[in-house]
Amino acid sequence: MRLLLSLLFLLALTTYSSASYCLCRDGVGEKDLQTSIDYACGVLKDCNPIHEKGPCYQPNTIKSHCDWAVNTYFQRSGQISGSCNFSGTASTSQNLPSTVVTGCIYPSSPGSVGTTPTTGTPSGTQTFPGPPAFGPAGDFDPSGNNGAQSLFISIALTLGFSVVITFL
Repeated sequence: MRLLLSLLFLLALTTYSSASYCLCRDGVGEKDLQTSIDYACGVLKDCNPIHEKGPCYQPNTIKSHCDWAVNTYFQRSGQISGSCNFSGTASTSQNLPSTVVTGCIYPSSPGSVGTTPTTGTPSGTQTFPGPPAFGPAGDFDPSGNNGAQSLFISIALTLGFSVVITFL
């Protein structure tokens, strides 16, 4: 029984990890892609990588720049539900775009992207608004909770700590 509880505890500590990207959809008009870029870059406050001479400027296409901007927004917002919609111009993908060039940092998880402090926020923390009228418009759960997974982890951690305390 102790072995089973120990294994359950270890299983709770391991999480499924898979790269998840937010990419602009193919076939979307350039005006809509530009609106997505403008929104994402307005919130991010730093889209220098897709500006001329930036590491993600090439290929110099609206679609490529849109991919980088919405993906960076998605990662910095913690991949919360609804943060990769942009009124239907973007969606999540497990695949990195084929157009990414060497030297362009393309984050694939919330922890793999740096944050730029926003002026006026306490301790220089980056804040992200909820889904705006244009931007990410989809289901939005500000807590970022995944109900079933959170419940399982809570139960497993409780059991795991009970086993550890029993041995002490």
